[in-house]
Amino acid sequence: MRDADEEAIARQSFSDNLGSVTALKKSFLAIALSVCVIAIIARAALAAETSAPGSETITLPQALSVARAQNPDLAAAQQELGIAYGEVQKAAYLSQFNFESDNQFDYRLRYNRSNSQDWRLAFMQEFEVFGQRELRRKSAAIRLDQRSAEFVDQIRLLVAAVKLTFLDAMRARDRVRLLSDLEGLDSRLLEAARKRVAAGEIGQIDFNLAAVRHGRSHRALLQGREQYRFQRSSLGRLLGGQAGPEPVPAGEVTAPPMPPSIEVLLESARSNRPDLRARQLEIARLETEASLNNRLNLPNPIIGVGGDHSQNTNYGMSAMFGFSVPIFNRRTGEATIIAAQQRQAKSRFKAIGLDIERQVRDAYNQYLTAYESLQVYQDEVATPARESFDLLERAFTEGKIDLLRLSVAERDAFEAQVSYYDAWFDLRAAEVAIELATGTSS
Repeated sequence: MRDADEEAIARQSFSDNLGSVTALKKSFLAIALSVCVIAIIARAALAAETSAPGSETITLPQALSVARAQNPDLAAAQQELGIAYGEVQKAAYLSQFNFESDNQFDYRLRYNRSNSQDWRLAFMQEFEVFGQRELRRKSAAIRLDQRSAEFVDQIRLLVAAVKLTFLDAMRARDRVRLLSDLEGLDSRLLEAARKRVAAGEIGQIDFNLAAVRHGRSHRALLQGREQYRFQRSSLGRLLGGQAGPEPVPAGEVTAPPMPPSIEVLLESARSNRPDLRARQLEIARLETEASLNNRLNLPNPIIGVGGDHSQNTNYGMSAMFGFSVPIFNRRTGEATIIAAQQRQAKSRFKAIGLDIERQVRDAYNQYLTAYESLQVYQDEVATPARESFDLLERAFTEGKIDLLRLSVAERDAFEAQVSYYDAWFDLRAAEVAIELATGTSS
């Protein structure tokens, strides 16, 4: 009889424990359902926050097109072409000297006869006959080509800046999404901890830990949103405000293909870099300027005609011929300046050649390193972390783990995903660096 009673008590105790486990499992399932609902609401709110008033959603090709057409700094640089074209027009003048007039008028009083009005009019023109005009036009044409190359170089720099800013804004956008999910989880964990501490299931230390984790994730979310806003503001400035003050980047994270060999990249850089072309043109222009300066030191012929009137009845015509004699200004100072500029231009040409080789080599190696890092994060970090989280979430829904272990798993998945986005950005930035170094930005 006593054994029967003990067996009945054991069955009742087992039934009570089973009911408690079932109730706890239902509670976990309810919390999981609320997690999903709040996550959906948070993503909708985030989408609304990222669209600032007056801002447009724009793709990378659209951003590049708008930047080329609307960037004010590029428009200012383009005016250098107009200035250079004006120098071409100035060099095409038939003569760099205007007519000179030598006039004289005398009025003489005479007592024994009528007064006399004497006058003389003469016009003189200096001509360049030693090829100065041709050299001046050649120098101006080279200057125009140089300014064109420098303008193309400004486009190269602008395209690289727009691409990097756009990609950085995409990274900040995806980071904000992850931070929003993490903050939402920590918020729900804090609420669950508040209920548990009220029910006596956990201590005050565990509750405080949940509060600290929520505070940190909320602060990180605020900082992430500001960083995202800052990147969009920078992008809006590059686009000249045509897509709004803070345009929203559109696009997904994709990995670019492997670049050609470094030898092909170096050859492409030597052929396509507009700043290297501008340095070559600068050397050619200064050589022309040196020849022109030597010709300007030669005496130019001066031809003139004149007419005179004297004694009230006498009229005369005259022809004049002379030379400009370079005695006080022999253009030695100009020759010294041009010689120094030539040495400077050759040194700069050599320096930019070395810079191009270094930039191509560094960009290529950075790309290879970033590509391997992305593969590591994708295959060995991000993907296993997401799979692990899926397994832990399934265990959570089955009531096998608690919320704190789930929180740790999601934070690990978050950090792995952030590292993946950083590795992706490093790879795309290295791709832009290769385009910038080779002059093949599009």
